[in-house]
Order: sequence, then C-alpha cells, then structure tokens
Amino acid sequence: MKILKTLALLLTLVSTTAYALLEVTIVKSEGNAFPIVISPFEVVGNAEQGATIANIIRDNLNRSGQFNALSSSNVITNKIDFSYWKNQGKDAIVFGKVEQISSKVFNVTIYIYDIYTKKRLYGKTIEVHNSGIRRISHFLSDKIYNILLGQKGAFDTRLSYVTVTSDKVLGKIYQLEISDSDGQNARAVVKSPYPILSPAWSPDQKKIAYVSFQNGRSEVFIKYPFMRVKSIKIPQFDGISSAPSWHPNSKGLALTISRKGNKDIYFYSLKSKKLDRLTKDVAIDTEANFSPDGNSIAFTSNRSGQVQIYIKDLTSNKTKRATFEGRYNAKPVFSPDGKALALIHRVGKDYRVALLDIKTRDLTVLTQNKLDESPYFSPNGGMIIFATNRNNKGVLSVISLYNNQIVELAQKGVEVREPSWSNYSN
Repeated sequence: MKILKTLALLLTLVSTTAYALLEVTIVKSEGNAFPIVISPFEVVGNAEQGATIANIIRDNLNRSGQFNALSSSNVITNKIDFSYWKNQGKDAIVFGKVEQISSKVFNVTIYIYDIYTKKRLYGKTIEVHNSGIRRISHFLSDKIYNILLGQKGAFDTRLSYVTVTSDKVLGKIYQLEISDSDGQNARAVVKSPYPILSPAWSPDQKKIAYVSFQNGRSEVFIKYPFMRVKSIKIPQFDGISSAPSWHPNSKGLALTISRKGNKDIYFYSLKSKKLDRLTKDVAIDTEANFSPDGNSIAFTSNRSGQVQIYIKDLTSNKTKRATFEGRYNAKPVFSPDGKALALIHRVGKDYRVALLDIKTRDLTVLTQNKLDESPYFSPNGGMIIFATNRNNKGVLSVISLYNNQIVELAQKGVEVREPSWSNYSN
C-alpha cells in the first residue's frame, strides 16, 4: 500500500503532461447534409496555417453530421466561379487568408458566400497568436455553423474522459484527460493507480468533479484543470459518495451518498459546505442530473422494482416516473433545452443509448451496440457523446441527432471511458 501511495504522488506531480491524441474516425455516415466547400486559406508571408485552419473547419463541420464539407484544391482570392460550384451541387463556399504580422501574431480573415444568391454572408479579420490557431479554427467553425444553419455550434468546447492503460510493473493507470472537442490538445489533469469515474464539467468550465478510490473508498473530488492546485476532496459525510452532477450555477452539485447502506441524492453547496437531502426512499436513488434551469433533477432508481428514471420537481417536491418502456433505463442526462433525456436503455442483453421525449414519453433507441454507457449532450444539443466497447476496447462515440451519423474517438492501446462535454468556452 505504501508503494502504491508513493506511486500515486509521483503520478500526481506529472498530471499535466500531454498524452496521445484521440483518433477520429467516421464509422457511419448519412446523406442529406449541407453541401459546402472549404478552400485552403490564402497564405501571406511565412504563415503556414492556411491549410491547417481549413482542414480543422472541414473536419469539425463533417463531424457534426449537419454538413458535407469538401476541400477544394484551389485557393480562392478575388473571384468566385459561382456557376461552377452551383453545378457541383454546393450551397456555400468558405475561404480566407492568413497573414503574418509579427513573429507569432497573425491576421486570420474568413469569408462565407452563398452560391445561389452570390451574396457574402460573413466576412471578418481576427488577430490571433500562433498558439491560438486551433482555437480560432473552432471559433470560426461555430460561426459557419451558426450563419448557415441558424443554430449554435459546439466546436469551441472541451471534452473530459478517463483513459486506462496497463503497465507490466505499475499495473493499471487511470488518467482524467481533457481535450478540444475534436480530441486534439489532449492532456492529463489527474493520473492515478486508483480507479477514476464519472467526471463532470462545471457549467462555468472552471472545475471538473470526479470520483476516485485513492483512499480505499468511493469519494468525490473537484479538480481545477486550468490552475496548478491539487484536487479538493468533498467531505465524507459518514457515507461513500459518487455520481457528481453540477448545478447550472456551478456553485454546488448533486451527489449520491450511501448512509447506513441506503443510497439517496443530496445537494452539496461549495460555499456553505453543507448537504441538503433531495430524495428519501428505501430504494436506491442515484445518477442525478440537473435540468438546465436547475428546478428539477432526473435520476435512476429501483423504487418500482425495476431500474427506471424519475424526475423530481425541486420546487413542488413532486416526483414522477419518466421511463416506462423496458425493464432497465439508467444514467439520465437532460438535453440543453430541457425537453429530452439521453439515457442507457437495455434491449435484451445489450445496453444502448436512447433518447426520451419527456413530454410524450416517446423513447428512441439511437445505437445498435452491446455495451454503451455515460451519454452526454453537446452544449448545442445536436450531438451525444458516449462510451462503448469496440473489439474489446473502450472507445468514445459521437452520434449526430440530425442524421444518426456516428464518429468514433479512440486511442491506440488505451481504454477510453466516462466522457463529459463542457459548456461553451468563455
């Protein structure tokens, strides 16, 4: 045990090291996507980022399932051949320019044109540091998404997830990692020989709550991923704690706490450091998730004799059952508009991601996998990220709710589990 504790300390000291990137693969693609063309950005001076920006934008848009974005081999500068692109079946074209204005500062200019009306829909020049090229590419991807679809994008956001590797000497190593929404810029913020579970971004993006067994029991910790401080442990409160979920104001979180062998849901305030009990039942209540307005929680319970999902109104204190199809529904997460729940639904012996319309109770199974877990919405509600098993290895998958396109994110030789999607970047 002493050796393990020493190892845990050493791993913590290097917890900000960058690790392997998630590899993105589109494994199922559907039609009916918005056809656009992305031209390599014109390069002025020594700027080499023109192709990089265009490629990131293209890959972002295609990953959403909403676009069929193709690269053009030509850099478009002064004149657009609208007739040519119309005959190619394209609806819009994106191009721009990257100009170096100092050793590490660039001006990035972008234009979006409608092929059929021949009108410019957007044009802007943004000054950016060399280290911000990927960030500005995600920002511009969101801008294109919004202008062409009238909806917010979700590219300038972050993921968190847990990776598991096996070492012949050290055994299993668990890492809590964060990355850009495309799996790039990945880095570990917590590294431990003890299991890490249930990471969850706070809505303000400043904190990640997670479960760790580093003290020999299930406990909830809070990590500040952009500050060089140690993780903070939430008090034990005379019971094991698990399944953290943030309140929309980021000032507290729901926890599952087991007291005297019974699991119920509590709210923990970061300011007062006090608990308020949210559920009280002899059954197991767990996996709470707050509605976007913070007035309700959805949670998993076996109070009916089956594993089902319930919703409690925190104002009226009334609880109602939400799922009625099947004998197992768990891990509910509210959509950003509060109208639906993503969840895990059992079909035979398989566990699959499903979508529940809260009002109509209609349940739609979205996947055909055998072992899905931990669904989480993108902040615009257009995609759901979840963990699944592929060839006996854990990978992350992203499904588009527009056309059911599936994109997998994986690391070579690494198990990837427990995803969470951040809110919009500040």
